[in-house]
Amino acid sequence: MEIYKQIRKMRLDGMSQRQSAATLHISRNTVKKYWDGNSVPWERKDYSREASVLTEDVVAFVRQCLDEDSQCRSKKQHHTAKRIYDRLVAECGFTGGETTVRRLVKELRGKSQEAFVPLAFPAGDALQIDWGEATVYLDGVKTTVNLFCARLCCSGAPVALAYRRQSEESFLDALVQVFQHFGGVPKRVIFDSGKVAVKDGFGAHARKQAGYAALAAHYGFEAVFCNPASGNEKGLVEGLVGYIRRNVCVPVPKAETMEDLNRMLQEKCLNYLSHQIRGKESSVGEMLTKEREKLYPLPGIPLTHVSVSLAG
Repeated sequence: MEIYKQIRKMRLDGMSQRQSAATLHISRNTVKKYWDGNSVPWERKDYSREASVLTEDVVAFVRQCLDEDSQCRSKKQHHTAKRIYDRLVAECGFTGGETTVRRLVKELRGKSQEAFVPLAFPAGDALQIDWGEATVYLDGVKTTVNLFCARLCCSGAPVALAYRRQSEESFLDALVQVFQHFGGVPKRVIFDSGKVAVKDGFGAHARKQAGYAALAAHYGFEAVFCNPASGNEKGLVEGLVGYIRRNVCVPVPKAETMEDLNRMLQEKCLNYLSHQIRGKESSVGEMLTKEREKLYPLPGIPLTHVSVSLAG
């Protein structure tokens, strides 16, 4: 999977097949096989991974140790990585290696302050995604639906899709539809640590579900996960969730089928393209036209046409 991801990334970044093969120290035939995304490495293969030892509780324990050091401010009495590892084993039953803990401690100590998402994004750089809920009437029955919302960070162009369930299958389907709608793929996709995308962990330590890992490799984007209680890291799409609720779902929409509801959502999102965001010189639609030129091209086949194991 990792080799496939690097091949797709190099192709999208404009490297030649010869350069990619030399950089990765693999044959050009292997590079050619996966170059356009027409063939994928997980076909007819079982996908399995060992469970991560860096669980949310483990990371929280390490943070607590470092917080204690910062409050004490004693250079002679502070946690070393070895001491933190020993405490994890003794107090938490930690089964991972000391090297794993050393890497985590080094990373957490290197973060002197919370990393905020910049207010301005280059064209094609990022897409923020999130889930929300709304009440609708489907065929006369009051129903709660799940809204998958996506927004390009540079142009602000939105997409909203309704699903009955917030499952991994609907999550992957929604992302594929979003990429097809925009006609390309951003360099990064920013999401929280929802279970539809994350197997365990959170933030920088999140481990992707098998299906999301395959999708990220196939389409060539970097999956970025927010830290807990850090709404600032995906504020653009959270604003979209609220916009859909206030402007599309008031009064409560009435539709015969989910297909009708999604057509209604699509129409509202298309209407938004004529909107001009405060402080911007062009409309959302005009900015989207320019941003599309910076998106990665779509792979030869969409993920929905590929057999991928979601068991992970």
